[in-house]
Formats: sequence, structure tokens, C-alpha cells
Amino acid sequence: MILLDISTFLGRLHPLMVHIPIGFILLAGIFNWASYFPKYKQLSTASEFALLLGAMAGVAACLMGWLLSKTGDYDYNLLEAHKISGIVLTALSFILYFFLSEKGQSLLSIPHRVQSIIYLGLVILMSYAGHQGGNLTHGTEYLSLATLTEKQREKPENMEAVLVYEDLIQPILKSKCTQCHQAGKKKGELILTSFAELNKGGKNGPVILPGKVDNSELIRRVTLEQDHEEFMPTDGKTPLNQNELAILKWWISNDASGPETNFLAQKNNEEIAETVEVYLGFKEGNETMLASADNDVIYNSNIPAVADENVLKDLKKGGFSYRKMNHSPLMLDISVDRNLKDNKLDFKVLEPIAKHIIWLNLTKVKMETKELESLSKMENLEKLKLDESSISNESLEKIASLKYLNSINLNKTQVTGQSLQYFKNHEKLKNIYVWQSKVSEKEALNFEKENPQIEVIL
Repeated sequence: MILLDISTFLGRLHPLMVHIPIGFILLAGIFNWASYFPKYKQLSTASEFALLLGAMAGVAACLMGWLLSKTGDYDYNLLEAHKISGIVLTALSFILYFFLSEKGQSLLSIPHRVQSIIYLGLVILMSYAGHQGGNLTHGTEYLSLATLTEKQREKPENMEAVLVYEDLIQPILKSKCTQCHQAGKKKGELILTSFAELNKGGKNGPVILPGKVDNSELIRRVTLEQDHEEFMPTDGKTPLNQNELAILKWWISNDASGPETNFLAQKNNEEIAETVEVYLGFKEGNETMLASADNDVIYNSNIPAVADENVLKDLKKGGFSYRKMNHSPLMLDISVDRNLKDNKLDFKVLEPIAKHIIWLNLTKVKMETKELESLSKMENLEKLKLDESSISNESLEKIASLKYLNSINLNKTQVTGQSLQYFKNHEKLKNIYVWQSKVSEKEALNFEKENPQIEVIL
């Protein structure tokens, strides 16, 4: 394990080390070319020393590059081109240095002009090797003629112009995922630069399952703990923020529509409309980073700063999974573990961290008295999902007492219009989702008239 960690660490030094031979070899060429001028004639000798340093640094860069190539899924042809050109460049640098030395000159004297031409060839080869390395890191489209003619989609000016994939999903993937999942560098054999490639999935199969957000591998990866080996994005890159994650989940749960789908034409767009407005800058709002505590957001002062990490580890035993929405204060998003087999949940494991739970997803959970008692202790809960659960009208009375509740999902449940009265005059509540429940349109409209601050979505 230690040897594996060392090799990985050394491999990741390649981007740093590779610039050293570039600098020295380029400097050697400049010294040689400058030596044609009488004022800089003495630089001819200095070019030989710079070339030696460049060749030696090239050996280290090649070794580290080889180690790095073992840690990721790179395009074979690009990798081979980068590797071979780098090795040839290093070898030619040593060969030229040898023939510029006294011993080498005794075997073959290379005229100054020929030396200059060889240096030019080395710089051209070095540029080629560097370009291939850039393609591996940033993708083959990063520096190409296509970039000059590529038409960037302009940011929509209003919600009517918003396209789901082009304006919401693709920008999220591009900013957080495609550096490692693109042509040239496709970790897990997964490319996320287009809708078609996204739907192809990776070496382990599909990464999104339309309509099944909790079973989609993409969502699982980005909601893992950041110290988990499968967490994405990797290598300390900026994780998705709350709004980005919410948009991705909404998109997948609503069948992951493809290009050219207008946002307002997409079903259930009202569930995410406010978040989209914030994401696109149409409205001021909070985009708190999942891992960042360095922001100026004013949090609910009732949320404790930290929790016992051992308690968090016990959540899985109780049948739950979690992600940290924020570290200080500690804000948690809790959901039922998608790998849970016997469907037995132990709500007691949630009680020690009840005040830290901000989002809770209990979709398809059988709600009994003990579960409701646990819910009532989550006094800082803001979003609650009870879709397809066994929640009853009477059970909602305790839930309505949660004063910070902002949104509640009761889709596909047996609740009726009578249940809405428990939320009457709630100060924080904005949305109640009751699609395919027993709540009628008339009951929803009457409730909204009495409580204009709350929207009932059928």
C-alpha cells in the first residue's frame, strides 16, 4: 500500500517536472541561436550545459509520466504519441550533448549551423510532445482549429429560453467532470462531453438511469464522502454545490431529457425552478459548496457546529447514507441507503445528529409512530421527501411543527386536502408537492388563497 501511494504521488508530480526539461531545452536552443551575434558568442558553451540539464530532467519527467499513466484511463493513441515523443526528445538531447562534448567532437564534428537546425528540430519535437500531453489533460478539442470556429451557446436571458441539457446539465458536467471524462482522458472509460456519450456509460455500465435518481451511479459518486476513494470529482477538485446537485437529481428523476428540451416544457419544472433561477443568475441565492466552510452565508444558528464522526459511521448500520452539505456548521443530507436489502431502518441512529439534518429523503418508507417521533426531533429540517411513503394525514401534524421546513414532498401518497391545514400560516414553508395524492385541485387552490406564501404543486 505504501509503495502504491509513493508511485501515485510521484506520478502526479509529472505535470510539475515536465516543465523543467521544456525550459532547459528551449533555453539551450536560444543560447545556441544567440551565439551567432558577437555579443553573445560565449553562450554557445552555455547551451551545452543547459541541454544536459534538460536531458537529465527529461529522464525524471519520463519516469513520472510512466507512473502517472498507470493511474488513469487515457486514450491509447494520444498516450503513446506523448510517451514516445517524450522519450525520443530525451534520447536525442543526450545524443546531441554527447556530440557537442570534446569526446563526441573527436568522433563527429557538427558544424554550428547544423547544431542550430538540430536545436530547432528538438524544439519542434518538444512542442509536439507537449501538445499531446495537453490533449491528454484538457482533451483534443482544447487547442484545435475547431476552437476558432466553435460557437458557444449564449447564456439564456430568461426562463423561457432555458434548455434543460444545454443550459443546465452540460455546463455542470463541463465545469466539474469533463476534465477527467473526455476524449483523451476517459477515466472509467466514461466520456461526459456530450449527451450521447453520457448515455453510453462507462466500463461498469450506465451512469444515469432515467427516472431512478437513487440508482444512478453518477449521483452516488458525487454524493459520497470526499475522503471515499470513489468520490467524484477526484484529486481535490471543487465538488458540486447544492444547486448543481439538486439540478442533476431533478433532471435524472424526470427521465434525463435530451438536447433541445425547453425547461418550461419539462414536467415538474416547478420543483426546481427557483434553484435554476439562482444557478443562472436570474435571482440571488445561496450556492454553498458541499465541502466549503469559507463563505459568508448566514446559517441557522440552531445548527450545532460539529458532530461525533463515530455517530456518522453508524448511519450505514441503521440503513442510511449521508453527505455533508456543509462542514461548519455541520449540515447533513440523509437518505435511505440504496443498497439496503431487508428494508429495515433504525431511526435511532439519526437521533444523535437530529439537529444537523437539513435534508431528509424517506421515499417509499413505511412511517410509524417511532419514525414520526424521530422526525419531530429534526428541528432544523428544511427539505423532506416522503414520496410513496405510508404517511397519513394525522402524521403530518408533527411534521408541520418543524419551523424551518421549506419544502415537503408528498407525491404518490394517501394524504388528502385535510392534511394541508396543518401547514396553515407556516412561516418558512414554500412548496408542498402532492402529485398523484388524494389532494384535489380545488383543495389546493383554496389553501393557496388562504396561504399565498405557500405553493401546492399537483
